[in-house]
Amino acid sequence: MLILWLVFIHVLSAITFFLSHGASVAMVFKLRKETDFTRIRAMLDLSATTMNAIMISFILMGISGLALPFMFHIWNKGWIWLSIILMLFVFFWMFWVDESTYKILRKKVGLPYMLKFVEFPAEEPASQEEVLAHIKNINVTSFVIIGYVIPAIVLWLMIFKPF
Repeated sequence: MLILWLVFIHVLSAITFFLSHGASVAMVFKLRKETDFTRIRAMLDLSATTMNAIMISFILMGISGLALPFMFHIWNKGWIWLSIILMLFVFFWMFWVDESTYKILRKKVGLPYMLKFVEFPAEEPASQEEVLAHIKNINVTSFVIIGYVIPAIVLWLMIFKPF
């Protein structure tokens, strides 16, 4: 019965994790065409409101995902290790992108921001040209590959268990 609960928690937390990312995903695609600071600030704030749900669901997904191989005695399977490595890569890549892109953008548009877990108050906004240049440098293709394709590969590994 415990295994069923762990599978349930793992799948539910994965659904919650991706659902919580909806605001951030929409922001990534919409932000590229936005020039109004008020709207940019609103999108950044909306995206930030989901961070607690994202982190809690990721932790639950990770804990249940690490507990299940012990219960099924499958730590000797390559797909488990590859899944863990891929998800850790996605996590650290997204953390780096958030630090180097969106938290800096929050600073540039005059919002409070956090870098390396330290909170900073809002500062005077940068020029519109500087903000738009920063937004223009955001690589949406990498988000699609890292944030969608790699988790899809992990899902494939978990379902088909190829090795």
